[in-house]
This record gives sequence, C-alpha cells and structure tokens, in this order.
Amino acid sequence: MRCIFCKQNSDSCVSVEHIVPESLGNTEHILPKGWVCDSCNNYLASKVEQPFMESLFGRNSRFWMQVPNKKGRVPSVIGLYPKLRTKVELFQAGAGKLLVGATSVEDRTKLDDSLEKNPNGNFYVPVTDLPDSDYVTSRFIAKIGLEILAHRCLINPDWNKDLVEMPELDELRAYVRRGNPNLIWPINIRRIYKQDFLFADAECSGYEVLHEFDILVTERNEFYAVIAIFGVEFVINLGGPELDGYHSWFKNNKGQSPLYKTN
Repeated sequence: MRCIFCKQNSDSCVSVEHIVPESLGNTEHILPKGWVCDSCNNYLASKVEQPFMESLFGRNSRFWMQVPNKKGRVPSVIGLYPKLRTKVELFQAGAGKLLVGATSVEDRTKLDDSLEKNPNGNFYVPVTDLPDSDYVTSRFIAKIGLEILAHRCLINPDWNKDLVEMPELDELRAYVRRGNPNLIWPINIRRIYKQDFLFADAECSGYEVLHEFDILVTERNEFYAVIAIFGVEFVINLGGPELDGYHSWFKNNKGQSPLYKTN
C-alpha cells in the first residue's frame, strides 16, 4: 500500500482519512488506513482542511447548520452590536436560541450594562452564500477530489498502485501536498440548493444533505470531481488546471448538475 499523495509506503500507517472532514458532518465516507499516510493525514488536516474550516463560509455554514466539530462544539461566529459599535461573539445554545458575548474583556462590561438597561436590540452577522474562489478553497476541493477518485478505487485493492502511479494526477498531488501560492487551481462554484433544503424519497422525508459527491467523465475522457457541501457545488478537473471540458459539458446538458443529471 502506498499513499496517494506522497507515494511513500504506508503499510504501517494507522490513520483513516475522512474524504470530507468530520467537522463538516462526515462520518461515513472514509478511506481505509494506508490510502493516505499518517504524515499526509496530519498535514492535510492542519494546512489544507483547517484554513477552509476557519474561512467565513466554513464557520458560518457550520454555525447556522449547527454542525459540531470532532469535540462536539458548534463554532461561534463574530457579529456586530451596532448600538455600541462593537464586535460580539454568537454561540448556538440549541432549540433555536443564541448566546451573545463580548469578544474582549474591555467590551464585556459595556455590553452587559447595555443589555441590562435594554435587552432588546439587533445584532448583525456577516453571511456568505458562496465561499471565495481562492487558494484556500481550491486546495481544499483538490484534496477532496483526489480522495473521491480513490474512494471509487476501493472495490479493487490493486487499484491503489494504479492510482499512485498515474502521472496525470501528479500535478494535482503536488498542489495539495506541497502547495503553490502562485497557482489557484480553477474550480467551478455555484449553489444548487439551499443549505437547509429538505429532501424526500420513498423511504424518508424531510432530511438534510450535508455533502455528496461523484465523478464526471466527459466525452473528452476528462475526470472531474463533483462535490456538494451545504448545497454548494464544486467542480474540479483532476487532470489539469482548466475547466473547458466541464463548461462544454455544462452547456450541452443545459446547466444540470452532474449530481442530478436526468438524461
């Protein structure tokens, strides 16, 4: 067994790899021990996943969807209390209730006094419908994309070697594992359903989907990873930093999502 990122032998590794981080609600889609070595697992968690989780989109989405991290905590968000023109920190308290606190010791007394005198008022919280199409988001989606492809290979253990030795993936591997601040690997980002949209099927009604993914193979034999997180769809070309093939597919399929293509 060899790691799909650094290509080193990983037979003695003990870490499993969550394709989508646990802190985004994923407890199901996991690569077994060895597909990502312990060293790469630790690096990806701190240098690739964590920056996205702490982005405005990452924190706010988890806050409003009340998705806890591995320690069971829902992240707080920073807002504004216009009456005092000061920042405040908001916490989920369950049952639709929020707790509000000052972000500094200096503001705590002023906030307490203000709320004691007048408990009514407004707090403003910045929201973002889509994440920034930046270096942080790009590397995060590239990491997930390669792992989605590996997940498809689990049905045949011999495919680990094929995936590791596939030269078409080497540029993406290096981008994720070593980084390249001079390159933002292009990704297509759009919202395909509201983050709190309730799905229904023959067996269940009224359930939310935190994430889903698939592989799109175009007529040009290009492989695109398609990921939806909180209703935002990300598409990335696993073979090179361009999206021309996807844009052509998108136009020919009248704007359908590859996750929900009907014909």
